[in-house]
Amino acid sequence: MMKKIIAILLLFMAFSFGESKPFKLYEDLGSNLLFSVVGWPLIFHGAGGGLTYLLSDNHADISVARFAARQNQTAFGIAFTPGMTMGTLLPILVPAYMYFFSSNPHLNNTGVVAAQGVFIGFLYNNILKAISGRAHPDSENNSYKLSKDFKWGFGRRGVFYGWPSGHTMTNAALAFSIASYNRDNPIVVLSMALYSAYIGTSMCLGAKGEAHWLSDAVAGFLMGGAIGWRVGSTFYHKKASPSKLSFYPLIDGNQKGVLALYNF
Repeated sequence: MMKKIIAILLLFMAFSFGESKPFKLYEDLGSNLLFSVVGWPLIFHGAGGGLTYLLSDNHADISVARFAARQNQTAFGIAFTPGMTMGTLLPILVPAYMYFFSSNPHLNNTGVVAAQGVFIGFLYNNILKAISGRAHPDSENNSYKLSKDFKWGFGRRGVFYGWPSGHTMTNAALAFSIASYNRDNPIVVLSMALYSAYIGTSMCLGAKGEAHWLSDAVAGFLMGGAIGWRVGSTFYHKKASPSKLSFYPLIDGNQKGVLALYNF
């Protein structure tokens, strides 16, 4: 079922026109690295930090973690383990397929956009995790104190333990870079938003709620989404406008030729 959904989305993206030229993987990477965390994206990064404080301080993090730990793990495993698995694999597989294996020029360019979104999201997430060192939930010993346990510094808990959610942030960057580049297609935009929200939900409620706190996922969604949209916008504005010059075959009895039309 999931393969069919991905195939349909790729088909929708393939029927887009106006590609200017093949993009290079490193094209505008430096400016995208910078402007993914300054300018308007900084608002979303700040919102992620602010909401983390509010959700942890007002017991929302611990409440969601305890809720997840109480649920039937078979049912929740069926619902959210696919999201956790997709969140691990698709940021690698989707850009790789689009760029290296697809023969469609639009998907090739979308692969460049997606690869940059994933790379920047992954890079910034690991820096934040190394600095924040936030403890993960523990279904047997969850507490309000644990939900506010940060070890600020660098590498005090490595990059595995930390804030925000890496799966959520990286997949939001993947999804919203694709959505931004294909913003003229509302089906792609809506699908990408729902996909990234599902990954974030899976990281909160899957695996007995031990993967991440609610605020980890909320922050990852906002930060990764801002990064992805900014990267997608860079390349969206590079698309060539549709050609005003069109050619049509002209056949009139024994006369054959080509009709050229120019739209003003």
